[in-house]
Amino acid sequence: MTFKNILKSIGNIVKLSNSFFAVVVLIQVLLISLTLIFYNIINQQLKQDEQDRINDVVAYVNNQLSQSPKRALLSVLPISDNTTFAQILAEANREELATATKPTWENIKLNGIAVFDFFIKPKNSPDWVYFYRAHNPQKFGETTQGRPLINKSIETHAVISGLEQGHSGYSFRAAAPVYFNGVQVGVVETGMDMGDSFLEILRQTYPGNWGAYNLARGMKSVDDKVLINAIGPGKDKYFSNLLPNKTILAQINDDKTTFELNEKTSTVSLYIPVKNFQGDIVLIIKYVTATNYFDELAGARNNAFTICLIGLILSSLIIYALFKMITSPIKKLIIETDKIKAFQLDEPIKIESSLTEVKGLIDSMESMKIGLQSFRKFIPAQLVRQLIESKQEATVSGQRRNLTVFFSDVADFTSISEKMTPNELADQLSEYLSEMTSIIVAHGGTVDKYIGDAIMAFWGAPIEMGDHANKACLAALACQQRARQLALKWASEGKPIFKMRVGINTGEIVVGNIGSTQRLSYTVLGDAVNLASRLEGLNKQYNTSVLIGQNTLEELPADFAFRLIDIVVVKGKTELVPIYELVALKGDITSLDAEFLKLFSKAVNYYVDRDWSRARGRFTQLLESKPGDIACEIFIRRCDEYEKNPPPENWAGEYVYKQK
Repeated sequence: MTFKNILKSIGNIVKLSNSFFAVVVLIQVLLISLTLIFYNIINQQLKQDEQDRINDVVAYVNNQLSQSPKRALLSVLPISDNTTFAQILAEANREELATATKPTWENIKLNGIAVFDFFIKPKNSPDWVYFYRAHNPQKFGETTQGRPLINKSIETHAVISGLEQGHSGYSFRAAAPVYFNGVQVGVVETGMDMGDSFLEILRQTYPGNWGAYNLARGMKSVDDKVLINAIGPGKDKYFSNLLPNKTILAQINDDKTTFELNEKTSTVSLYIPVKNFQGDIVLIIKYVTATNYFDELAGARNNAFTICLIGLILSSLIIYALFKMITSPIKKLIIETDKIKAFQLDEPIKIESSLTEVKGLIDSMESMKIGLQSFRKFIPAQLVRQLIESKQEATVSGQRRNLTVFFSDVADFTSISEKMTPNELADQLSEYLSEMTSIIVAHGGTVDKYIGDAIMAFWGAPIEMGDHANKACLAALACQQRARQLALKWASEGKPIFKMRVGINTGEIVVGNIGSTQRLSYTVLGDAVNLASRLEGLNKQYNTSVLIGQNTLEELPADFAFRLIDIVVVKGKTELVPIYELVALKGDITSLDAEFLKLFSKAVNYYVDRDWSRARGRFTQLLESKPGDIACEIFIRRCDEYEKNPPPENWAGEYVYKQK
């Protein structure tokens, strides 16, 4: 194997390694993604657990908020129905009322009642006023202005309960009308302070820090008081005389409970909106307590990282082991592939692998190698597309253009057709022509006509193109490649193989609508066309597949591998014509093939220089490296002949063919 082949094989291994690296990366990305998904699920679950805990607290607080007015209500109803209290109110005797209500006041205080007062409407007065406060007897006489709960009970003659802001803060209050002899003589009110006692009830069930914030300040005694009350061991740390931030307030004003998690202090702060008896949000209850959320989240993160790291290491080791199991036989398969490219098909494939898939690949390559040993024919194809129609009416016309013409036929087609039934021949030929036509059209060629098994096509018309010679040669190589693929299929089907031969030439050619006024054919005419046809036929002499003319070679880029195979004078002509075998694209041949072509060209130069001995020796060496090369055999015979009977002095290396 040459150094170039070694580099190519290494390149293939690198590509394979890159593929495995890509797999490793994808698996690592997958593991990391799954870890992140797992972590997010755990995070969501922990948040949900925290939310559930918060919901329990909220449910309890809301229950207390709803029960507190009921406690006041339960205490006020018996008082409003007490006829003794009603008669005293009717008489407006404050001292007697104080004496009569003292036992009741002492009793209801034990149930958390902190407010107990009566209201009357004095004679000749438009306003209702405070008559007696059991919790503050010295203070009386002021009107009920600013006391919407009392005023609503007075106006509706109904029992009213709920949260209300008073002179000393918020209370859960209940007010009921008092009647004597069917006439309302007053209103009685009881209530529980929204202060330490209420917050302590909450803290007893849910330990932590509790506070209440005022949103609807207005009474003179609480105008500047935002934080109403706070209890708990950390109240000074977690509660200040400031309202929460705008985000929290926006949630509260929408009557939504919200909470914040603080990683720095490992606490959760809960904010609960509180409505007064009129349905307005006037307070915020804040609850601050320790949370395990961040510790549990950190534990989940560490566990996820550990599992991910172990998974990454184990997956990398497994993939590496698999890589070693695959790459070793693949390296050998690459070497076998290079041999197949060079048509070195005699030696059997001796590769072993424990992987079923690789075994299957080895078996497939062995089958392919056996198939290539009998590779002779092309697969049939469907018939041709028509020439692109002109938008104007077609008339007899023609013009000279620099075009490239393509001729192909099937080797030994006559003898092949004699061995087939008409239907078999028609089907296989149709398949062959269709496949070849598709390739020609895909490379921008115009199919001129079919002549039995032959195809005539050209490039550069009707659509002009500057690289018509390049496209024609690419099409020829593609046709040869497709023909080889079709041959594998036909061989597997037990059908004869079509071996395709191509001749290509470039030159000034007449192209246009040729024919009569009744029938036209868009075709090409000229000597360059005839030479392309002759080149196709000369493939038979050299056992080659594609021959091109000098003009075509001069217009090709440096991408093609070729060799000067002869200098000829075709039948019916007198000028010398160098002809070349188009082998492949340079990137598609091995370095051995490239070296063979280079040495062959040097041998031809010796031949043209009449150095028969050196030329014969070089051709003999080349024939040994590539047995069966007809061109080498031809030149060896000519060297033998010319050494005995030298050509004339004006001979320039040409060989005159007396047949097409």
